[in-house]
Amino acid sequence: MRAHRSVLAAAAVVLTTMAGGAAVIAAAPPQRPNVLVLLLDDARPESMVAMPRTRAWLGGNGRSYPNAVVTTPSCCPSRASIWSGRYAHNHGVVAQNAIGRLDHDRTVVHDLKTAGYRTAVVGKLFNAWKIHKQPPYVDRWALAGGGYDNALFNVDGKGVRARYSTTFIGEQINRYLDEFERDDNRPWFVNAGFVTPHSPFTPEPKYANVPFTWDGSPATREADRSDKPRYVRNFGKSEAEGSRTRQAQLRTQLSADDAIESIRRHLAARGELANTLVVFLSDNGKFWSEHGLMEKFMPYDAAERVPLLISLPGRIDRGTDNRLAANVDITPTILDAAGLAPSYATDGRSLLGGHRRDRILTEYWRDSDNGAGIPPWASTLVPDRYRYTEVYDDSGRVTDREYYDLAADPWQLTNLYGDRKPGNDPAVGPLAAALAAQRRCAGAACP
Repeated sequence: MRAHRSVLAAAAVVLTTMAGGAAVIAAAPPQRPNVLVLLLDDARPESMVAMPRTRAWLGGNGRSYPNAVVTTPSCCPSRASIWSGRYAHNHGVVAQNAIGRLDHDRTVVHDLKTAGYRTAVVGKLFNAWKIHKQPPYVDRWALAGGGYDNALFNVDGKGVRARYSTTFIGEQINRYLDEFERDDNRPWFVNAGFVTPHSPFTPEPKYANVPFTWDGSPATREADRSDKPRYVRNFGKSEAEGSRTRQAQLRTQLSADDAIESIRRHLAARGELANTLVVFLSDNGKFWSEHGLMEKFMPYDAAERVPLLISLPGRIDRGTDNRLAANVDITPTILDAAGLAPSYATDGRSLLGGHRRDRILTEYWRDSDNGAGIPPWASTLVPDRYRYTEVYDDSGRVTDREYYDLAADPWQLTNLYGDRKPGNDPAVGPLAAALAAQRRCAGAACP
C-alpha cells in the first residue's frame, strides 16, 4: 500500500487561504490498515513453544494477551464469535453444523467490504461450510476440505490438491497479497484458517521426530475426580496420552511457524508491515489429559484459554496486556483499527480502548458432532478469583454445579460443591442469578 500512503501523504496537508493570508493545515483522516487474521485450530497458549518466529514477530513487535479466552470452546461457535463479535447465544451458531444460522450482514467481513476493503479467506473457515461455496462479502477464497497431506482446496471455484495444507495456506495468502497490492489504493482483509494443530496431527516429514518434553501439571495428575460431574468422570484419559497428543500437535505447529514467517517476509518485501494489523489466535484450546479429558468442549482452562497476539506498529504499544480478552473482542478491535463503528451491536469490546472486564461468560450446548455425552453448561470465569459453572439437562434443569476458588486452587482440582464439605459451599443464589443474566446478555450489557 505504498502508493496509497503517498496519495494520503499528499492529501494530508490542505491549505486554506484566510483573510489575512494565513494558511490553515488540516490533517487527513488516519490511513486504514490492512488486516491479517491468523487463526489456528485447537492451539493452547503453551503450544507457542513450537512457534518462536511467530512469537518474535507479533509478540516482539506487538502485544500479547496471556488472559485470552474463547466464549464457547468448540470450533464453529467460536469462529462465528470471532467473525461477528457476538456470543453464541446471540449469533445462533451453537453447534458445529449450525453455521447456517449466522447472519453474515453482522460480521467483520461485511463491515470491511462495505467500507471498501478487498477481502479473502484462506484455509478453514467454518465447520460444515461447503468449500465450493463462496462466502458472502469475500472477493477471493481458497477453502480447505480438511487434513494435512494431499489436502483438497477450492481456490476461487477450482479444485486444487495441496501437498501439505499448512504450507499451501501460506503460499496462497502470499499470492492474494500480490494480487491485492497491484491495486494499492485500497486496503485488504485476509483471514487465514490453519488446520494445525487439529487432529489427525500429521507433521511434515522434516518435523516428524522433533522431540518436545513435558512435565505435565497438577491437573494432569488429578487422581481423585469424585468432585467433578459424572460426565467428566466418564473420560479418564492418562497423562501419557496427553503427552503424546501434545507432542503431535506441536510438531504440526512448526510448519505453521514456517508459513507465517513466509507471510511476514512477503509483507516486509512489499513495505506493508508497518500498515498491517495482524491478529493471531486460536478458535479454542485443547485438553492434554487435564482432569482426565482430551478434547475441548468443557468448562476448564485448558479448553478455553488461547494464544492471542496483536500487532499494529504505531497504534499498539509493544508489551503484555493482562486484561481479560476474548474472541468476541476481535471484530470490534479490527473495526476500531480501521476507524469504523460496527454496523450492529457487538458483545465484545475493542482491545485498542481502555475497557477492562472483570469476568467473562463461557457457554456450551449439547452437540452430537462433539459426542452426545457432553451436556449443556454455562460458566462465569472471574480470573484469579473463582469459576462458577452450571451443568444442565436437555430441559434446562441444573444437574450439577461447580465452584473453584482460583486464588487457592488455580488448577481447578477441588469443586467446593462436590467435596462433601457443605460448610464451605458458596451461596448459590447470587451466583446463579448473575449467570442467568449473563446468558441473556446482548451488546454493552455483556461481560
